[in-house]
Amino acid sequence: MVISTSSFELAEQAVAELLELLGSEPNLIRLADGEPDLTVIRAFAARKLREGLDSPEQAVRLAELVTRLDTAGRDDIARRLRVHTEQFESLQRVVRAIDAGADQVARIVTQELCTSLGYGKAMFSVVRGSTWSPIALAVNPELSGDFHELVTAIDGREISLREAPREAELVRRRRPYSVDAADTYRHTYRPLIDLSRPAGYLAVPVVVDSRAVAMIHVDRQSDSLSDTDVHIVGALAGVCASSKERADLRQQISARNEHVDAEIRRLTQALRHLEQAPVRMPELSASELPRAGASNDTAQAPVIPRAHALTAREREVLTLMATGATNATISRRLCISDGTVKSHVQRIFKKLGVSTRAEVAALCANAKTVSGG
Repeated sequence: MVISTSSFELAEQAVAELLELLGSEPNLIRLADGEPDLTVIRAFAARKLREGLDSPEQAVRLAELVTRLDTAGRDDIARRLRVHTEQFESLQRVVRAIDAGADQVARIVTQELCTSLGYGKAMFSVVRGSTWSPIALAVNPELSGDFHELVTAIDGREISLREAPREAELVRRRRPYSVDAADTYRHTYRPLIDLSRPAGYLAVPVVVDSRAVAMIHVDRQSDSLSDTDVHIVGALAGVCASSKERADLRQQISARNEHVDAEIRRLTQALRHLEQAPVRMPELSASELPRAGASNDTAQAPVIPRAHALTAREREVLTLMATGATNATISRRLCISDGTVKSHVQRIFKKLGVSTRAEVAALCANAKTVSGG
């Protein structure tokens, strides 16, 4: 338990008063030799009060001590509630600032951490493969000391993760870590630590799609960090991850829209070209025109009595019927439906005065004989 200077003094005073009241009791001696803790001291005093003392005066003094310790405990809880409330409100302001400036997340995060949230220094780094690059750093305006060299060292250069084992572990495991003053210089990137000189620091990953894409480092320069700091900076890292995901999605949508717009413009241009282009029938040369007596896939219609009553399409159907073509064959050759072929056949029968295909074949054969075919 980390206690303030006033709480530390109160704990020492309480231990001294207990020694005066109870003497050199073994449990009290051990309590006095350890780190002062108001909660432990209060529990010890309350237990002795319940067990009873030799004189009423001792009981009154011990009860007064327990009351003072209870009051100090309530005051400490109220203080921590105020601090957490202020931190939560500050965190909300930082979140709103990130949402308003998603394209400047690194700068906003580091500045807000050192102003609204009260940290000593804050650094934002991006992770690319096996390297990491510090791209933004802020220093609390109230922090004493010259950190100009540290600020100028944050220039976005790539650093191999092999040179920073702690950061490499953070990227691999995607979990935050906190370092106290004794371990500050172990397994870390010494060039930046030498310029920063913190009494411990905290590093938290920004994770997108199960991959650490960035890191946030914070310290309080001369003070240690607590679990509350882990939660605060972790929540902020989560906001950064959400902002990065939204930015990536917007970029993908924008790229897709540009592609669709380009396709629409291309199609529109093609349609306008077709609309404006003149439509011409291909011209046939003299060599391509059919010659009299020339044969082709469809033989010339024989001269048949009453054939003048047939339409051009019916004469085409008649010519194919004369070759023995079925309705299906005629349908394919003339690119018309079977039903249309049947209709043409019925009209041909009626106009020629026949009722079967055999009669049609006989008429055609007779016409060829007469014409000398």
